[in-house]
Amino acid sequence: METTAIAGAAMMMTQAKTQEGISMAALKQAADSQNQVANMLAQQVQQLQPDPSYGFSTYA
Repeated sequence: METTAIAGAAMMMTQAKTQEGISMAALKQAADSQNQVANMLAQQVQQLQPDPSYGFSTYA
């Protein structure tokens, strides 16, 4: 193999790894955002107090 071919292959591998790293960072950011939303909803559910004047019927 020529030196230029080896250098080209190494450059392509480096670019692929960089792209993989960017993709993983985007996935982590999306997962973090989903966790934040889930935590916010869980806090809101805990803060909700049932209204005692509201009657719930079990008959349907």
